[in-house]
Amino acid sequence: MKDYKTHYNKLLRQVEDLLDKYIPDREPNILYEPFRYIVSGGGKRIRPVLTMLSCGAVGGDAHDAIYAGAAIEIMHNFTLVHDDIMDESPIRRGKKTIHLKWDEPTAILTGDVMVGYSYKLLENYSSRAQVAKMYETLTHGLIEVCEGQVFDMMFNEKKDVSVDDYLLTIRKKTAKILETCVVLGAYAGNATEKQIAALKEYALYLGIAFQMQDDVLDLTADEAALGKHIGQDIIEGKKTWLMIEARKRVAKPEDKELIDRFFTNNGLDESDIDNVRNILFDLNIIEDATNEAQQYFEKAKLALSPLEHNDYTEMLLWLADTLNKRKY
Repeated sequence: MKDYKTHYNKLLRQVEDLLDKYIPDREPNILYEPFRYIVSGGGKRIRPVLTMLSCGAVGGDAHDAIYAGAAIEIMHNFTLVHDDIMDESPIRRGKKTIHLKWDEPTAILTGDVMVGYSYKLLENYSSRAQVAKMYETLTHGLIEVCEGQVFDMMFNEKKDVSVDDYLLTIRKKTAKILETCVVLGAYAGNATEKQIAALKEYALYLGIAFQMQDDVLDLTADEAALGKHIGQDIIEGKKTWLMIEARKRVAKPEDKELIDRFFTNNGLDESDIDNVRNILFDLNIIEDATNEAQQYFEKAKLALSPLEHNDYTEMLLWLADTLNKRKY
């Protein structure tokens, strides 16, 4: 198995097929139609495939982790539904967000029922010990992601956000979801503690790299490919590594005024996005953030060294390299 992209796509199709069959077609339709809408709306499906790859990397059958992978994918989409409400985001993956296409109460209930269906998927595992570990992992992941969202909200109101604050948030949110993926996959493959520790470290660094890269793509990607408005983080007042560094480095009075206004007002108007982007390019912040993300991708790859070499550990290395090159 050397054509990793083909094998990745095969696993992805298996996940898509399971999700398509799993999402209920039942009443009340006002609850389940938005569920189908968000989960069938595409996305990269990195999380469920990562779960399956992790199972294979510890010597298990990758397909054994498909139910755990689908569970974390639904859980991830639940967080997006509720995040979009809190951030007042209008678009997700090129489509109207649920709270705008329907309404906020419907979006809240849709997210809630998705959590239930995430746990229900784990009933497909026959070992009670295995299921108990998976339940504990999914629960702990959900709690930490919620904590991360609160930190994100708190830091959005804070005027002096530090890089440490930023890293704490993405460890709790982006990295924790990926850690949950690899641990669920490891349990599906009956991993040792040593194997789990290596995968958790891989997920931590991969998550940090992925989020830093996401922050850059928010300003540099093609809008149609990205599936949301360019510069949405600037409008929403997200205190990313980019903006924290801009505040440190900016010198020109007019540029300083704009960056300070971003922190004071917790965001800027859409008309300011091009100016902010120009400042970030002029100060080499975009380039430095890209390089910083790349270092975390390399740390993620190094974290896999304790694992016994097989096709799936190779695929995890390939995945880090592939994500490092993504354009949206």
